[in-house]
Amino acid sequence: MNAIESAERRLADRVPFAARVMIVHMQSAWFAELIDLSEGGCAALRPAGWELEAETLVRLFFYDGDGPAVVVPARVARIDGERMGFEYHEPQNVPPTRA
Repeated sequence: MNAIESAERRLADRVPFAARVMIVHMQSAWFAELIDLSEGGCAALRPAGWELEAETLVRLFFYDGDGPAVVVPARVARIDGERMGFEYHEPQNVPPTRA
């Protein structure tokens, strides 16, 4: 994906969304509070103990009540103080849903 496509994905309509997401990288995992969602990514509050940097590849686990989580591959797009943003590898429904 080139820089223009990446910038266009960040401009997608963002929807405020209060929920928790699990962020998994290799053998580490964190729960974080979501701030908003879009088709191209999401923003969350930075959890305690966060140790990853921008550009790190992660898997995001979105939960919708009981049942299996929706797993979305993503990358850490930015970290701004208490907030962090993720860019999905592929566009998703808002909120992400099981196929």
